[in-house]
Amino acid sequence: MDKKLTLQAYGPLIESIPDPALIVDRDGAIVQASPIAELLLDPNGTGLAGRSVHELVPKHRRDGHAERMEGFWNKPMRRRMGERDFSVRRLDDSLFPADIMLAPLALQEGPMVLCVIRDLTEQKAQENKLKAALERERRLALSDPLVGVANSRHLHLAMEHEIEQLRRHGRAFTLIYLDLDEFKPLNDQFGHAEGDRALIALGEELQRIVRKTDLVARVGGDEFVVMMIETPRAVARKRVPEFHAAVSRFLSDSPWAITASVGAAVFNAPPESVQNAISRADSLMLRVKRQGRDGCLAHYGDPDTRIESCDLRPGLVGSADEFTTIP
Repeated sequence: MDKKLTLQAYGPLIESIPDPALIVDRDGAIVQASPIAELLLDPNGTGLAGRSVHELVPKHRRDGHAERMEGFWNKPMRRRMGERDFSVRRLDDSLFPADIMLAPLALQEGPMVLCVIRDLTEQKAQENKLKAALERERRLALSDPLVGVANSRHLHLAMEHEIEQLRRHGRAFTLIYLDLDEFKPLNDQFGHAEGDRALIALGEELQRIVRKTDLVARVGGDEFVVMMIETPRAVARKRVPEFHAAVSRFLSDSPWAITASVGAAVFNAPPESVQNAISRADSLMLRVKRQGRDGCLAHYGDPDTRIESCDLRPGLVGSADEFTTIP
C-alpha cells in the first residue's frame, strides 16, 4: 500500500503555514500556492498556479537558476531559513528581500518541493534604521558637537593609524596646530553665541581648504588641529604656507577682529606618541604667540633643519636663519 500523500491531501496543509508557501514540481511549475503567497507574489490577482517558478527570480539571476534547480533535484535536501537572503520578484516586477526554506516532498503524483518564502522587508527596514542609528552615534562620538569637525578622540585614533602607516610604509604626515588670537575679547564683547558662530564658520572653512583625505579636529575652545596625510617635506613646504594664507584671508575678510597663530610639524619619522606629535606642533604655535601672534612657524621634519616662517603675506619678514632648531 502506497503511504505517500496525494497532492490533494497535502495541499490544504500549506494554508496553515504562516508564511507564503508554494508547491513546485520538478519542472519548476507552481502546482499550488497558499492564499498568503497569492497576495504577496501576485498583486494583480492573475494567479500563480501553472506559472514557472523562474518568474519569481529577479531577471539578473535567472541565467543560473535552472542549474541551481537541477542541482537541488540531483540531491534533494531540506534547506532551512536563515542560511541566505534572497531577492524575490513579484509578478508586477517589484522585488523584495526574502528568506527561503525548501523541503522535498514525496507525493503520489511525483517528487515536488515545498517552498516557504519569508518576506524580510520590515526586518531589513528595522536593520537599516538600527545601522543608521549606530552610525549616527559613532559620528557623534567622534565629532565636535558645536563645530561638526572631528573631536580629540577622533584625532587620536586617526593619528595612531597614521603613525603606524609611517612606521610601516614611510608615509609622512603633517600636523598643523591653530589657535585663534583675541578670541576671548570677542566672546566678552559680543557674547558666546557670536563666538560660536565664528568657530563654526572657521571649522567649515578649514574643511573647505584641506583635502578630503585630511582631518580637521577641534581640540579646545578656539584651538584646531589639522592632520595632512602623505605630506613629505617638499609637499608640506608648499601646502602649509598655502593653508596659512587661506586661513589669514578668511579671517581678514570675516566680520570678527580675530587672527590665528599657527604651528606646523612634519613627521618623516614616527613620533614617540600621539601626544608627543601634537605637543611639537603646539609648541610651534606657542612660539608664534610669544613673538606677537598672527603668524605661522613650521618645522619640516629633518632634525638638522631650522624652524621656518610659513607666513607668506607681503611685507612680513621671516627666514629660516632667524629661528633656532627645534628641540
